[in-house]
Amino acid sequence: MRAVVWHGTEDVRVDEVAEPRLAEPTDAIVRITSTAICGSDLHLYRVLSMYMEEGDILGHEPMGIVEEVGREVRHLAPGDRVVVPFNIACGGCFMCGRGLQSQCETTQVRDQGKGAALFGYTKLYGRVPGGQAEYLRVPQAHYGPIKVPEGPPDDRFLYLSDVLPTAWQAVAYADVPQGGTLAVFGLGPIGQMCVRVAKQRGVERVLGVDLVPERNEAARERGAEVVEWRDDGDVALELLELTGGRGPDAVIDAVGTEAHGAPVAELLQKVSSRTPSPIATRLMEKVGIDRTSALHTAIASVRRGGTLSIVGVYGGSATPMPLLDLFDKQIQVRMGQANVRRWTDEIMPLLLDDGDPLGTEDFATHRLPLDDAPRAYELFQEKEDGAIKIVLSP
Repeated sequence: MRAVVWHGTEDVRVDEVAEPRLAEPTDAIVRITSTAICGSDLHLYRVLSMYMEEGDILGHEPMGIVEEVGREVRHLAPGDRVVVPFNIACGGCFMCGRGLQSQCETTQVRDQGKGAALFGYTKLYGRVPGGQAEYLRVPQAHYGPIKVPEGPPDDRFLYLSDVLPTAWQAVAYADVPQGGTLAVFGLGPIGQMCVRVAKQRGVERVLGVDLVPERNEAARERGAEVVEWRDDGDVALELLELTGGRGPDAVIDAVGTEAHGAPVAELLQKVSSRTPSPIATRLMEKVGIDRTSALHTAIASVRRGGTLSIVGVYGGSATPMPLLDLFDKQIQVRMGQANVRRWTDEIMPLLLDDGDPLGTEDFATHRLPLDDAPRAYELFQEKEDGAIKIVLSP
């Protein structure tokens, strides 16, 4: 079968690889019909290459048709249409029972000290082959895959794999009070969906912050007031001015480790990504730092007693945090991988609504064949041609 394979920093290719087979009675094999590129995939493409191995199959936002199931998978049958959550969870352990599927004790990658295994996401999270491929083996298929109806196009349900539950959790964690204001830093796919989810959930005022004109305009069309990111530090002041001098009640950081405006950290990331893997891994574990300009501005912006919801991916173990400011301002901080199955029952009615209130069917800016994946990664990384969300079709 064809699959998108990692070969090195900024080097992904579409290779012929072996088709997956059932390995456990709780497995399923899914023929992929649509699979998206996530902003987190870009971290693997450029920054976190020390955790990758040549031959890794990428991708964790797939959906498709069930081809085969193991004997312990009873709620699915060949021919069913399913979305596959990006985290692999059993549904029955202590953590899953508390809605923390991203910490599933059955699939935790204990030798790396990490939470639940993820599709297509480095040795830190189990090195499970990903979904940017023609076929996917789905572990824990007795619980994980979400059955969806025939009829509506894939895009109506595809984002249940990651984007929708990640944005939903980010807004839930932000806990914006009635009549309050939410600021969203980073208007890539997750930030855009955070704007839509926040408006759907009744947040009266949403402020979006980004530097890419197309992204700012897309958020504006969905009801956000836009503040253009600038490197001069005035963004926090502008947000304060827009909120009566207090700052937004809650801020979502949907940017993560590759934030613009952090030249020293950017240089260190580039050096690490091109250093031999064992050395680079030790560097990241001991002195690795993220580009935190957006995070620090978010902390400076949020009002005293407010909430900071971090959904952007960070990977540096030595990233400095302004603990004095967090403590002094009495900021509540919530963060983490989305617990996909925790939120899907709340989201599904919106996807079954003929009006498509979250705008899933027009969310993708680009749809390309799987064979064009190398170019798709370049487009997304460089933010060319208005690329916000790219969906691949095997």
